Amino acid sequence: MREGPTVSHPIPAPDNDAAPTPEAIRQQLAWILASATFANAPSQAAMLRYVVELSLAGEADRLKEYTLGVEVFGRGADFDPRQDTIVRVQGRRLRDRLDDYYRHEGVGDPVVISLPKGHYVPAFHCRNVQDIPVSATAEVAPPPLSKLRRWAPTVLVLGGLAVVLMLVATIWLRTKRDTTPPKASISASARPPPSLAVLPFVDLSQTHDQEYLADGLAEEILNQLAQIPPMRVVGRTSSFSFKNSNEDLRDIGRKLGVAHLLEGSVRREDDRLRITTQLVRADDGSHEWSKTYEAPRKDIFALQDAIARDVATALSVKLDVTTFNREQGGTTNVDAYERYLRWRGIQMHELFDFAHDRERLQLAREMVSLDPQCVLCWDALASSLNAVAGELGGSQEKQLRAEAQQVREHINAIAPDSWIAKRDRANALWRKGKRAEALALSKEVVDSGPLTWERVGDYAFMIFAVGRLEETVAFMEQVRARDPAALFLSRDLQYDYSAVRRFKDAEAEYQRGLQLEGSQLSPDQVAFARQLAGKRPGGLEALRALHRRLLEEEPPDTPAYRALGNVLHDRGAMLAVVRKVIEDGDEDGLVWAADVADALGDADLTVTAMRKQFETQEGFKQGTMTPYPYVLFWIYPYSSVRAHPGFKQLLIETGVADYWRQSGQWGDGCKPVGKEDFECS
Repeated sequence: MREGPTVSHPIPAPDNDAAPTPEAIRQQLAWILASATFANAPSQAAMLRYVVELSLAGEADRLKEYTLGVEVFGRGADFDPRQDTIVRVQGRRLRDRLDDYYRHEGVGDPVVISLPKGHYVPAFHCRNVQDIPVSATAEVAPPPLSKLRRWAPTVLVLGGLAVVLMLVATIWLRTKRDTTPPKASISASARPPPSLAVLPFVDLSQTHDQEYLADGLAEEILNQLAQIPPMRVVGRTSSFSFKNSNEDLRDIGRKLGVAHLLEGSVRREDDRLRITTQLVRADDGSHEWSKTYEAPRKDIFALQDAIARDVATALSVKLDVTTFNREQGGTTNVDAYERYLRWRGIQMHELFDFAHDRERLQLAREMVSLDPQCVLCWDALASSLNAVAGELGGSQEKQLRAEAQQVREHINAIAPDSWIAKRDRANALWRKGKRAEALALSKEVVDSGPLTWERVGDYAFMIFAVGRLEETVAFMEQVRARDPAALFLSRDLQYDYSAVRRFKDAEAEYQRGLQLEGSQLSPDQVAFARQLAGKRPGGLEALRALHRRLLEEEPPDTPAYRALGNVLHDRGAMLAVVRKVIEDGDEDGLVWAADVADALGDADLTVTAMRKQFETQEGFKQGTMTPYPYVLFWIYPYSSVRAHPGFKQLLIETGVADYWRQSGQWGDGCKPVGKEDFECS
């Protein structure tokens, strides 16, 4: 790191005759953000980046205290600068930090960025050579020719021999700093594999309507980097859980368990894109690398590839770029791609009301019209048709579901080797009773790309369905490692740990999951059953507390469930409530009734509730159920239900027992008895 002497003069006054170009300002900003002075100041770095970018975009009039509070520091729409002084405090700290930077690390820098007191609009000016202390220009040696060539356009704009000499001094000093050998070397074999989280990019467009584009770019770059075998890239759900967060980057890195973070911003002006990215060390928050990319919108795919390659290079790994294109089932049509990102944005924001379902359907229809060969677009159309169908019912529902099925068949016709077509064929094979073939094809999908839920979810349900419980746990732990902040993965693992009767692990995962964003309904239900079975501490008071939490959800807030809460101290009375719910056959009530019956050790009631739940599933009597309902076999671990004759009969009726005999892969705790019989425990 370059060191400079402490000097007493203030930051030089502006020289209006030598205004720096936007390119020179952005280069200077990158240097400042990559400096040791700003390494542990993520809030001030974010503020500086924001005010500079908005000023260069001609939007300096937006740099007000309220705007900064909301858009930089994550305050809500009710932010009141008179009561919350976050912007003034951080502004003062930013001025002090800039002053410190230019007194030390930036003592010889060609461009000065300052924040005048009482304002949030930054000032930019070029330094004259006399502004630079003698110590900063002493011992000048010629810089490498490549670096002079890189700076040639800026030199021509600035003009003047004095400026050239100053640049020579600056470049040589930066070169000296960058080429200083490390104090200690670590062998490549001793280094841990690189790990990275791609944080959601910030939309800096003037109209702030490009969030879908910023999110989509970050996700696609994430997906490209995730294909590098030695590198661990955290999944979208976990990375995006820090969206609009002002949390310290070091804390984010620690929570996600990564060594590096990639953050960035996107600005769209008419038909041009400007993307700025920074690679940050998670241990100390310092910037290792920063770059701005600018190109017409039509070159968006090339921009994605370039960013992914540059990040891979910075992390010393090789990336064989596989873009969002035909090979991945995507599109190279920019208009179709933009609609896909809008469609994906609605989905990832969990906007599943009827109006948004119709909007997604319209976007999907436009996608496939623009690019009839885009497999992901057809997949989006099929899921959108089913979503709208579920809202309509009647003849319209049948018509839309028939169209969705035709779309699935079309995908298989135009791209039979795509992972989407294989996923659909695997599910079709399962519904036809060809479990072994379905599992093999679903495993191909898992092995063909990163462990995203879209690729691995069906396989996870299939292996769990046939009782390969320990295998499911190991697999889901792998998936969770990629996306540790995804609550739905934590929830599924709690079920999985319970299924294999690892109740301490289930409790530990429950406690971890309580810190994650999302609905805690299912985790609380699993914990309630564990509490009722005496497998977690706290006794009756903890049981009542969990029941009160569950009453806040819809379901299970029903008269029967409230009645259960009144008799939590009485096993017989609880079983009487459960028996009544099962006799009434209420679908929502059957879910928790089976949990309670199992936790209280009543296998007869449990298997009765299981059968009633199976009978409500489409395809049960015909043997054409999807994999999901089969989880009912294994989520009741407390009673002796797995040894119950009724349990065995259900395994026979659903075809699970036939799969075991044909494949020789028996479910955990189950084994053949002679040639015709089997038993489970």
